[in-house]
Amino acid sequence: MALEAGMASDQIEAVLRRDTRAMNEATALAFCFADAVVRRSADDDEYREAVRAQWGEQGVVDLTMALQMSRMFPMVKMALGYAKACRRVRVDGHDVDVIKRAA
Repeated sequence: MALEAGMASDQIEAVLRRDTRAMNEATALAFCFADAVVRRSADDDEYREAVRAQWGEQGVVDLTMALQMSRMFPMVKMALGYAKACRRVRVDGHDVDVIKRAA
């Protein structure tokens, strides 16, 4: 979906690897906001305000909805019996190891 939306494959890979050094500024901001929200981090307000400054209130809403949907999809897959362990994701023709962090 990210490729179809025009996100560069190197940015997708950086997110899957949790490698903020390889992310551009916009990707890193969105990633850090999502990560702070998921971890219920004390710095979520800081990232929310940075997102609001960069993309406005609609950006906060869009990222929030994307974050929620990304957490809902695995549960739906599990409930329907389609869940498989996702350790690798194919991006632009090659496998990328996914680095997970417990939420």
